[in-house]
Amino acid sequence: MIVSKKKYDFLLDRYEQAASRADLLERQLAELNGAIEKHGTPYKCILECREAAMAVSTPGSELVWLTLERLAFIDRWVSALLPPLTRRMPDRELLVWEDMLKTRSADHAYGMVRGKSQGEKQ
Repeated sequence: MIVSKKKYDFLLDRYEQAASRADLLERQLAELNGAIEKHGTPYKCILECREAAMAVSTPGSELVWLTLERLAFIDRWVSALLPPLTRRMPDRELLVWEDMLKTRSADHAYGMVRGKSQGEKQ
């Protein structure tokens, strides 16, 4: 079977595009897997979320610092997934969200309790 140069170049270009997309997806998957390995499984995150919800819905069932530790864990887990998940987000929108996160930092949200929790644990 003889293929014209034009057809060959077209198919080669399509193949290279597909290979490039596959490489990008493989890197993104590796990045997500790395974040999951470092910060715990999705099951751990869901469990912590549910435990925190149960603690909030039943006042006094758990110490405040422990509930905040659970929420901080969820925050870290989701934050670790942000880079690969927001890669295609428009720059302007990304900046707006990141500015909002900076004004409501994790240290500010959970930091006061971290020092307190160390004392309460002892």
